Amino acid sequence: MEGIRTFRAGNGEEITIRPAMPDDSCEIIDTIRSRAMERSYVLMEHYGKDTASERAYISGLDRQKNLLIVAEAGAEVIGCLGALQSDAGQREQTAHIVHVGLHLKEAYRGFGIGSQMLGYALEWAQEKGFEKLESSIFTTNKRSLDLFIKAGFKEEGVRRRSIRVGKEYIDEVLMGKVLG
Repeated sequence: MEGIRTFRAGNGEEITIRPAMPDDSCEIIDTIRSRAMERSYVLMEHYGKDTASERAYISGLDRQKNLLIVAEAGAEVIGCLGALQSDAGQREQTAHIVHVGLHLKEAYRGFGIGSQMLGYALEWAQEKGFEKLESSIFTTNKRSLDLFIKAGFKEEGVRRRSIRVGKEYIDEVLMGKVLG
């Protein structure tokens, strides 16, 4: 299933969703950092802090258990989605779970691109036999919360004061979707 998809977004642009390649490393980092600048919490330990480590991460990714895709507008990477097997598949008790993280540049939000990327991940997870998808979303990220709810994710809990940005504490919503 890990193929290329093309669609027309709500802003009229043609968008391509495809598996990430090592050469995308710089643009993936830029996409993730575009969210970090808005004070969104980003799990940078999953993604390289520099181009070389991101390139190595993408090259070494076990694509049977993990998905990393990008969304492109023209030749520009405007979004990325990671769906990573829980505990790297090392624990039998959690091997059925995939953690999803989605990042989309601000100028491309609200046009259905995130929905298409999340749909791609849901199909991939079902095809690979995963039973559940999970995501952690900060309460300050209303758009992402709405996107995941629209895709059928349910709130499973809230981690109060999960992160501190400056003097402000932000809660984190734990979301899940059981497949099948």
